[in-house]
Amino acid sequence: MRTNQPTQILVVDDDPELRDLLREYLTSQGFAVSVLHDGDGLQARLERERPALIVLDLMMPKVDGLTALRNLRAKNDDIPGILLTARSDEIDRIVGLEIGADDYLGKPFSPRELLARINAVLRRKLARPAAAPEDRESMAFGPFRVNFRQDRKSTRLNSSHTDI
Repeated sequence: MRTNQPTQILVVDDDPELRDLLREYLTSQGFAVSVLHDGDGLQARLERERPALIVLDLMMPKVDGLTALRNLRAKNDDIPGILLTARSDEIDRIVGLEIGADDYLGKPFSPRELLARINAVLRRKLARPAAAPEDRESMAFGPFRVNFRQDRKSTRLNSSHTDI
């Protein structure tokens, strides 16, 4: 999964001890890690630096993680994000996932679990589809058949199915 360049992770958390711990641990695991102390400067940071994934604390001063993520998704930014929070309310997890978080981890947590979740999100994000549309077999749905290999400009009818 990794190339010669280490995968870049951005950790956004207002707790300096946690930021330092995560930077140290993730760096020891082969990642390049940068940090930010709150969500207020996230958009500006992303204009200068494009990490593969953001680890984002939910509760921060100024701009909280939920608002920061919501702002990114409103701008159609699909950068993967994992939310961290001390809140254990189910509604917080649901809202975070519904607005576009790729995963959610409650505090306290094991750095090894965070690492596993980071790797899982990156695998999903970097995964290539099993078959490009033009390499897929056609599929029938009632009277219709989807022919992925067919040129989109030529729609043809056959006796039993309509190709689309």
